[in-house]
Formats: sequence, structure tokens, C-alpha cells
Amino acid sequence: MLDDLLQADNVVVRAPNALGDLIMATPAFARLAAHYKRVSLVCLPPGKALLEGNEWFAEILPYDRKGEHRGLLGGMKFAKLLRQRGFDLGILLPNSFGSAWQFFQGGVRRRVGYFKEGRSFLLHAGRERDHDAQGHFVPKYTGLYFMELLDVIGLPPAPLKPNLPVTSAERDRAATELAGRAPGHGPLVLVAPGAAFGPSKLWPPERFAEVANALADAGCRVLLSIGPGEEAAANAVRRAAGREYPDNTGLDLGTLKAVYQQAALVLTNDTGPRHMAVALGVPVVCIMGPNDPRYTALPQVEKGEVVRQPVDCAPYSWPCQLKQCPIDHRCMTAISTGRVLAACKAALGL
Repeated sequence: MLDDLLQADNVVVRAPNALGDLIMATPAFARLAAHYKRVSLVCLPPGKALLEGNEWFAEILPYDRKGEHRGLLGGMKFAKLLRQRGFDLGILLPNSFGSAWQFFQGGVRRRVGYFKEGRSFLLHAGRERDHDAQGHFVPKYTGLYFMELLDVIGLPPAPLKPNLPVTSAERDRAATELAGRAPGHGPLVLVAPGAAFGPSKLWPPERFAEVANALADAGCRVLLSIGPGEEAAANAVRRAAGREYPDNTGLDLGTLKAVYQQAALVLTNDTGPRHMAVALGVPVVCIMGPNDPRYTALPQVEKGEVVRQPVDCAPYSWPCQLKQCPIDHRCMTAISTGRVLAACKAALGL
């Protein structure tokens, strides 16, 4: 069976949905591309723009679950598209039952993934997740989690280092946008005050504002980095700062990726911008509260500092992984602006 998996000719990978997880999956993408002659990727539409210019995939197939592939009929349409490709091996990076069912419906002959959500009968090979003696899941760096799935196939080892391709066209667009939005010659600092996960990940906007103002006063160019639905977070920072900092509204992900490549520092909550910066070799100051750092820690690659403050949240355990704090959000409010500003200045060499 494993020899058959290693000798597959037409491979398809189901990418994780979250952009941060997608970026942490890039070492797995490179590992697959180094072995197989043809690899395709199924991902949500934003992922296609993020991976523009890559050398890993022969084809990227956007799965638009909120648009043309929504619902039963949309799912059948996408399954037909997969069947037309005649994939003989599918790698499922998400844990979901739906992703395995999608590849089954799409006629992917052999499917590999974690044995999770009752989908084992849909898989031809895979592995259990790691648990401790008490049966609790053992968190680990998400990129390593993906790489360990590829170990099941027997692929040669590869470096665990995220990477994002940036095209010359993306760099040109970024240069034009920065000239209009953040002109000047000071170090470019991207400030990302949002987080799609939920409010528990958010450091207070007035503290982002205080740090942004201090860095701007030190000669830095500040650009707010926000995703869809995070406009309120940017506006809250502006109100608290008393300054009209520009943001990235209207930029496609490819151009934004190139903007990140030009940054001297990214100041962010524990969210996608952190992983984009890491993949592009840009220093990061990441403010982390309720989330377990083992999912995202890659100290041998990440530059900068992850700022955390241990807290006692009895009767809750910390880090709690909750999307909304049920008490007083002390894990984030305990992190002072002075501490974050010092980390930023150290990363910038100020």
C-alpha cells in the first residue's frame, strides 16, 4: 500500500481553511512537490491569491463554499470537477469529515489523513493524533502536525520552514501602493489589531494605538493591516491614537503579501499576519493570550518576540483556547504597552 502511495502520478492536497494554517502548511507543500511529478491543491479562494507564484502546484482549484460550490448542488459541481482530474492520491490536511467526503465524492482513488471525526472508513492510510497518558491531545506546531501526516506515506524528510512566493508583479504593485499609503523612508511597521478567531485574541485597541504613536514619533511609517470584517478594529485604533493611520483596504492578498515583505516589523495578535511575516522572514512582535503557543511556536525560524503574561484564571485553565473570555480577559490586559513597545524597538534596533 505505501509503495502505491509513493508512486502516485496525480496528487491532490486539501489545504487547511485558515490562512495562518495554510501558511504553516507550506513546508508540507514543498515536500510533496519535491517527490511527486504533479501536485494540485484544493483551497478556499483567498488561498489561491496568497500562493500566487508558487512552484509547488500544477493547478490550484478554489473551493468556493460560500459561492458557486455552496450547498448540495455546489458540492456536487465541485466533486464533478475533481472526478474530471482523475486524481489517484489525495492528502487531507484538515481534520474534518467533510474534506474526506469531498475527496470520496470526487473520485480520488486513495486518501490519506488523520483518523478524526469518524472518517477512518473514508481513508486508505493515515494516523491517530498524539495523546498523553490521560488521553488528552498533545498540541504541537501546526506545520509539524501536517509533516507528520506525510511521514505515513514515507516521503523523504524536508525542512520545517514556511515560505511564501512573491512575484515581481506583486512587488511592483506593493511599491505603488506604499508610495501612496505610507510614503517616506522610515521603517515600515504593519500593525494588525484584529483576529478572526474571536475577541479573546484581541489586545485592547488603545494599547495598539499607544505603541503605534510611539513608533511613528520615532520615525516609523505605520500601516494598519486588517482582514475582511476587521474595519472596526482599525477604526478603534485610529480613534484612540487621534491619528488617521492608513490601512490595506482594497489590496488583494498577493499585493498585501508583497507589502509584508517590505516591512521592518509586524505587530500583531496571534493571527494570520504573524504567519505571513514568519514565512517572509520579517520580524514579528506577537501578543498572545488565551491560545496555546505550542500550536504556532517555531523559535528556530521566527524572528522577534512572542509577548505573553502567565495568569491565574481559576476556575478556567490557561491557556484556555476560548474564543470569548468569560471573565476579565486578564491574559491580554496584563500585557503592558511598555513591554510591547520595548519588544518592538528591540526588533527594529531603535
